[in-house]
Order: sequence, then structure tokens, then C-alpha cells
Amino acid sequence: MSLSEKSSESKLQISAPGENRLLVTIAICFVILHILAATISTSARQSDAGAAPEPPGLSSGD
Repeated sequence: MSLSEKSSESKLQISAPGENRLLVTIAICFVILHILAATISTSARQSDAGAAPEPPGLSSGD
């Protein structure tokens, strides 16, 4: 095995953990983003459901 083949193999072995770390970071961010979106969506639905409907005769747009 020549010296250039050994160096190219070591480069591949070094770059693989970096790629895995990047993929794990992206996956974690993806999960956190979806948890935040679900939390915002749930809190918006609860605040809409908790609001009392305005009686039709008392609208302020007269």
C-alpha cells in the first residue's frame, strides 16, 4: 500500500465522524423545531378555545 493510499484512507476515517456529528445535529434541531411548533400550535388552540364568544348584539363595529 502506498503512502498516498494510506493518507486518503485516514482522511476518510477522519471525515466520517464529522459527517455523523453534522447529521445528528441536524436531526436534533429538527426534533426541537417540531416540538416548538407543536407547543405554539397547542397554546394557540387553547387560547382560541378559551376566548368567550362575543354576543351578536354587542359588536363594536357599528
